[in-house]
Amino acid sequence: MIEIRNLSKSFTNSSGQTDILHNISLTIEKGQWYTIFGPSCTGKTTFLGCLAGLLSPTTGEVLYDGIQFFQLSDKARSNYRRKHIGFVYQNVKFLQHYSIIDNVVLPFIHDEPKKTLYPKAMTLLEQVGICNELFERFPEDLSVEERQRVAIARALLGNPSILICDEPTGNLDVNERNGLLDLLSFYRAQGQTIIMVTRDEDATKYSDYIYKLEDKQLVEMDRHRIN
Repeated sequence: MIEIRNLSKSFTNSSGQTDILHNISLTIEKGQWYTIFGPSCTGKTTFLGCLAGLLSPTTGEVLYDGIQFFQLSDKARSNYRRKHIGFVYQNVKFLQHYSIIDNVVLPFIHDEPKKTLYPKAMTLLEQVGICNELFERFPEDLSVEERQRVAIARALLGNPSILICDEPTGNLDVNERNGLLDLLSFYRAQGQTIIMVTRDEDATKYSDYIYKLEDKQLVEMDRHRIN
C-alpha cells in the first residue's frame, strides 16, 4: 500500500515560486488501477515524480508499506525503486545499438544470471505480443506500439509491485491505444498495481479509480459517468 499525505510541490526560479501540487492525500491499494487525467501542464508528471521518489516534495510524505520514502538515503530509495517500481513512459528510451531483447534485460543484468534472465525476458516479450523474430531487431525496426509493448515487458521483468505509466498511449492511434490498455488490463487482472497518468479521458476506461488533477489537487471522478 502507498500512502500520500499532504503532498505539495513548488518550484522556485528567478521569477519567484510556482506551486504545482497542493496538499494532496491519497491511499493506493495493492492490485488496483489508478488513473490520473488532465490536460498538459497540470502537474501529472510532477506527481508521478514525487510518488516514485525522483522529485522531493516541498512538503508532505510518501509511504510505501509504512516506509517513509523520503527518509531513506538516495541510494536506498534508488534500490527500492529498482526492485519494486516499473516505469513505462510516453517516449520510450532504448539503447539504439542494442537488440530488443538486450534492451529488456540490461537494467537487471547484475541482479540475476543471464541463463535465467533471458528466458524470462523472452517469455514476457511473447506475452506482450512481440514475436521472437523481433527479439534480435533494433528499436528503430519496431513500430511505436511495438516499442511500447517492449517497454511494458522491460518494466515487468523485475517483478515490480507497482507499474507507473506516464502517458503510455499518448503517441498511439485509437486501435493501438485500446490494444495497449487491454494488455495493461491483463496484468491488472493478475494483481498488478497500476498508476497511470493520461490526457485522454477514453484511456481511463479500465481503471478502478479515476482522479482529475486540476487546480493543483486531485479530484476523484465517477468512472461510470466518464465511461
